[in-house]
Amino acid sequence: MSFTEVPINPGRILRAIARIGYTPESAICDIVDNSVGANAQRIAIKLEREPDMSEARRNSAARYIIADDGDGMDRERLIEALALGADGEYGSGSLGKYGLGLKSAGLSQGDRIEVVSAREGGSWNKVTLDLPHVEETGRLECLLAEPDSADLDRVNELLPGAVHGTVVSIEKIHKRNHPSIRKTRDALGRNLGVTYFYFLQPNGGDLEILLDGDPVVPFDPLFVEEADAAGNLDDSAWDGRDVRWLERPTPIILDAENQVEAVIEATQLVHPPAFGNSAEIRNRYMIGSGHYGFYVYRNKRLIRRAERFNGLIPTDQDFFAFRGRILIDDSADDAFNIDVKKSEILLSEEAEDALSEAIYEARRLSRSAWKNATKILRAAANQDPNRKAAEALIEVDFPEFLPTDPDDAASEDERAKRAEKESARHPLSDEERDKARKEGARVTFVDQLDDNALWERSRDATLGTVVRINRSHRFMRMFDERFGEDADVVLLVQALFLSLASAESGTVRNKQELSDEVIEDVFVTYRNQASAAVYKVTTEALEKRFA
Repeated sequence: MSFTEVPINPGRILRAIARIGYTPESAICDIVDNSVGANAQRIAIKLEREPDMSEARRNSAARYIIADDGDGMDRERLIEALALGADGEYGSGSLGKYGLGLKSAGLSQGDRIEVVSAREGGSWNKVTLDLPHVEETGRLECLLAEPDSADLDRVNELLPGAVHGTVVSIEKIHKRNHPSIRKTRDALGRNLGVTYFYFLQPNGGDLEILLDGDPVVPFDPLFVEEADAAGNLDDSAWDGRDVRWLERPTPIILDAENQVEAVIEATQLVHPPAFGNSAEIRNRYMIGSGHYGFYVYRNKRLIRRAERFNGLIPTDQDFFAFRGRILIDDSADDAFNIDVKKSEILLSEEAEDALSEAIYEARRLSRSAWKNATKILRAAANQDPNRKAAEALIEVDFPEFLPTDPDDAASEDERAKRAEKESARHPLSDEERDKARKEGARVTFVDQLDDNALWERSRDATLGTVVRINRSHRFMRMFDERFGEDADVVLLVQALFLSLASAESGTVRNKQELSDEVIEDVFVTYRNQASAAVYKVTTEALEKRFA
């Protein structure tokens, strides 16, 4: 048996790892990890824009600079840092894992990485990794140079008085629809506060991070201090105006055989409609479709936000206030299948079972409390928007036919026959019929409809056309959570659905040159297509807009 060396193309490898999938803010955080690992107490991040370009425009970034006063590196260690899969040891507590972070993160944003660094008592050195050069030569090599005056001025600007540390500059920023400086700064500010929550001053840590000169404020996504002040959640009494504990910090075993442990905790955040300034409250507490779930911290560094673990926390508005945290160390990497970016995780079966059992009660309480807060809010306002809508819509007299529809006796007989058949196709249940007649409600709500249709028409001998609305459809769940207390908006939406149902009914009765079965089949297809389209718009546009 013999072995032979397999050739590699370093340029293509670097280009591939640069496309792992970083955003500017996640890439910068990966480089900040190196600074934290180097025992930095000050990290200064600067986002430089292209001259004469507005920060609000795409492709306005000229370079990203991350400077720290950590241990620093000599020339040999600098060269090592730019190797693929650097040989450095990643001991217990390290934020690194594979030795790819600087290259993958830096090259994901620009084609050139410049690093200036010095150890205590040593001189400043500079190395540059230029991806186009590697691709052109086919060799993984870096440029060694003495720092010039601009490099040293940058050190003094970002690290005043520092005699050791590291400055990483990402140059040749990609100009393929690259996010604007303003968008990156806005995303990065809170991202840093959440990601390094446990490291930052004045949160008990000894780290200061500056973003374009402004201190980054630690941000606890669970708002534990508020939960401590308010206490445990009572799902039957919570009015949504404070943060409560769902699960206080609790150790769990993720892997019994290898004794891998984690600590979990969960809080119930506020219910924004309970406040007059609900938009401000949503922003303050990050309430919305992209923020609920678990925040996973590895060695006290956030690696995954709003993680729902493939349905352990359902994708449902009723969980918008659920906020959990899992604290692990690197011994749990296998149980969580940590990826190269340390941002994607996949639970082992044993870990999934353990976590599911541990959060069962917190999950139940969260959903129950969210629903109950809505009921309390409506009761406090002494109004029932659905009843008010019913009172308004019962007065509407929809036309039986249009001026262009046939009005002879034979056509009238056919209309009556079709109306009778229509009542049999989508009948109201006895309970629905009694409730509708008692309350005069021509709009009723059901828990589900076939094919997850958003609405379906029916016909009652007393009320005429009735529309059944699927309260489980994603659009209605979002609508109820966002606008369910606003009687005027509820009336508008119910009037729309009732009008659509009445139009369908009128078409079936009056388009007599076609069989009513054919028309009904078309409307079933139309409703299903429309419901699927509304679902798509809700998940991909509305929830993001209202988050």
